Amino acid sequence: MHPCSRKLGAALVAALIAGGSITGGALAQSAPEPPSRFAGTVTIDGQPAAPGTPVEARVGDVSCGVTTVFASGGQSRYVIDVASAASQPGCGTPGATVTFVVAGRPAGQVGSWRNFELSQLDLAVTSPTPTPTTAPAATPTPRPPVAGTGLSSPGGPSGWWLVSMAALASLGFAGMGWAASRRA
Repeated sequence: MHPCSRKLGAALVAALIAGGSITGGALAQSAPEPPSRFAGTVTIDGQPAAPGTPVEARVGDVSCGVTTVFASGGQSRYVIDVASAASQPGCGTPGATVTFVVAGRPAGQVGSWRNFELSQLDLAVTSPTPTPTTAPAATPTPRPPVAGTGLSSPGGPSGWWLVSMAALASLGFAGMGWAASRRA
């Protein structure tokens, strides 16, 4: 074998070994898991959300993505990437529940974290209906009983009316008696 061939062969073997260790190192580090993407419309109290309104995606209590509303085709829309647990601890894993907060208020819709498809999810936030605060109904004051005859009824004539009528009748009879005695 020629001495140059030996040097060339040794260099080739060294290059292959060096290349293998570089490639092996690259294979040991896989690409990070891609995020789960959600998109849809955004309404607040039945009206389209204003462009620039913040939208946050959460997995549990962890904020895993933030975006803002934009106008498109006459609609208020959002697109948000929800990070994976591999790229941000506490975030998405396959099937994890994703909740959304629009302008600091929770949306009524939830999604499922899946990084292999776009999830279409329209978000709607509604203000709670205020509970009217009414004063307790006034308790009616009971009517005191009428002293005397005990013939009164609630809302009806009192016993004094009966006494007054009897007095007038007595006067009438007395007057008739006086008139009769004057004729005789």
